[in-house]
Amino acid sequence: MMKKFTALLIAVVMVLSLAACGNSNVKINQRTRTSTRTKITQTTNTNNSSKNAVVSTPTPTPVPLDKLTYSEAPELKTAVSAGTLPAVDQRIPDKDNVFIAQTDAAGNALEVGVYGGNFYMTLGGGSWDIARPVLESIIRYNTDGTYVPNVIKSYEYNSDYTVWTFHLREGMKWSDGEDFTADDITFWYYMVHKNDYDSKASWGALKDGKTENFAVLKKIDDHTVTWTFDTSKYPGSFIENGDFKWCWAPSHYLKDLIPSSYYVQNEYWPDTGLSDEQVLANASARGINYSTAKDLGKNMCYYFWNISGLPTVNSFVLTTEEGHNSRSADLCILERNPYYWKIDAKGNQLPYFDNIYMKKMGEGDDAKTMLVNGELDRMDIGMEQVSPLLAELGSSAVLKTISGSNWGGNQITFNYTNANKNYAELFAKSEFRQAMSICVDRDEVSLLTSEGFLAPGQCSPSAGNFGYDAEWSKKWTDYDVAAAQKLLQSCGLKQGSDGFYDFADGSDFSLDFVSFDGSANFIYDILKRYYDSVHVQTTLTNYDVSTYDKVIDDNNWVASMCPHMSVGGFSLKERAASFVPIAQAAEWYGDYGTYYTDHTKGVAPTGDMAKLVEIYEKWTNTADSATRDALALQIYELHKKNLWSIAYSEGANSYCLVSPKLHNFADNLVSNDLYQYANIYHFETLFKK
Repeated sequence: MMKKFTALLIAVVMVLSLAACGNSNVKINQRTRTSTRTKITQTTNTNNSSKNAVVSTPTPTPVPLDKLTYSEAPELKTAVSAGTLPAVDQRIPDKDNVFIAQTDAAGNALEVGVYGGNFYMTLGGGSWDIARPVLESIIRYNTDGTYVPNVIKSYEYNSDYTVWTFHLREGMKWSDGEDFTADDITFWYYMVHKNDYDSKASWGALKDGKTENFAVLKKIDDHTVTWTFDTSKYPGSFIENGDFKWCWAPSHYLKDLIPSSYYVQNEYWPDTGLSDEQVLANASARGINYSTAKDLGKNMCYYFWNISGLPTVNSFVLTTEEGHNSRSADLCILERNPYYWKIDAKGNQLPYFDNIYMKKMGEGDDAKTMLVNGELDRMDIGMEQVSPLLAELGSSAVLKTISGSNWGGNQITFNYTNANKNYAELFAKSEFRQAMSICVDRDEVSLLTSEGFLAPGQCSPSAGNFGYDAEWSKKWTDYDVAAAQKLLQSCGLKQGSDGFYDFADGSDFSLDFVSFDGSANFIYDILKRYYDSVHVQTTLTNYDVSTYDKVIDDNNWVASMCPHMSVGGFSLKERAASFVPIAQAAEWYGDYGTYYTDHTKGVAPTGDMAKLVEIYEKWTNTADSATRDALALQIYELHKKNLWSIAYSEGANSYCLVSPKLHNFADNLVSNDLYQYANIYHFETLFKK
């Protein structure tokens, strides 16, 4: 019975559909465009024949807007009656502009909830912890890779994808009641982002792919803006870009917090004339204290959710209550945004919960007990805990699976750009990589690392993910020590007097792995004896994460175990740099990625590594989703052929237990940067009863 239960847990099938620039000396404002434009709105489009359509997850029967009336939480009704808050229909957009939440991210119809209570969760204290459950972005993804406009009401683009138009939701407001308009977008772009005041002016989505010029942002009216690029800017490098999450800032709040030293000339906003010291003093008067304007800008304009009192458009906002208004507090409180711009199918303003309580766990805290007692509504658990905890807790908890997207577990990879020619040439040989793969008994690794829960596997897409290939998942996985030794010898390695292999020239060969924060300690102890059995000498050096990253960036390493950025993942549009050597990012391509960003540095890729880049550039310059899928699969085929990284286990799912009182908390969602991790659970729609 237990084997059957385990098999059901790991046999999660998730369907992923990947969605879907020539130079010119003509000035942008001299161009005229008469082409047809494609408009995308929140409404579901079921016409799959249109190559430009963005198809959302199917929704229930549309709400009859003419019969819809707004309602609100009891505490807000009380505030309206007391005259301290405007009526609900004055706080949120009208029925033609409001966002109506009808399905979860998996396409399931949402229950209409009840108001009240709090959601209890743990707080890690990281810069993004508060944002994960509440951050609102330009578009909202579903687990199948489709998406709908979110903060913006709709968007459209011209026939050659050089002009993108965003339409805002009329009547939408900031959390302090001020109008949210196109001015908040021009302010963000010209006063916050292009000048790097937010420390993030490197967002590639807003730069032309050919000329690298920033897009020209124009305000058309109070609720319409256009982004114009020199050359075609396709969906994959603009609206779908995972890093381009928002493009707004509260101009009414920030306009006296922008120093003149960061000013960039533009047609919408004048130089504030404020010194860095004046801006720091203005911020301090509001309880926002940083020692430099640079730190102030980064925290107010990028990590804005961590600043108490700073208006946002999020579902919950950080409280102003002292002692609970910081991510470093023992108990951090996020309060319902009374101006939140989403409703449910019956017109009830979201969110349902009054607050989100984020608790920093102490040494004496026991998450399991807290879950049973109602002090936590969710706790993450390891796969080995699933069966015993379900048996122990029974009806006191509900298991939820978070579908994995990693290309295999317990990964190793090699430095193909190692300065030592012996290592670089050895690693380039597929026979060496095959030997390092088949010299390990994956069945035994499965038992030792997960009691058999995590099946043997290879570095390949997980079942149910885009690009899954059963043959690939089994490539080089048959345990064969003798065959591994023959392969190593065919690479020119010769056994030395110490019993371990040396290079053909007699110099020592040692596969020196690097890792960080102890992440590889356990698996290395298991793998070392397999490596010893085929006479490959290995070591493991552990670093703190910042030192580890520097070692990788300096190209001063031989091999990596449990790398910081492993190969593969959910899709190219999530983070292409984990699939293709286009940045100084992932270990498996080392200095090949450095070369892409600066041809005076790094190592120029050749062969199949260069083909990855060639196909990727076609992918970024293609709008048609089917063609992009085909190009992505070509990239996957090159990974299957080469297996630049080796994995010894299948990609793992994650698991959590939630309160049985919790409703609208979907199962089999994906924890992923493209989806902003916990944000995919749509906390504004959760409720308890």
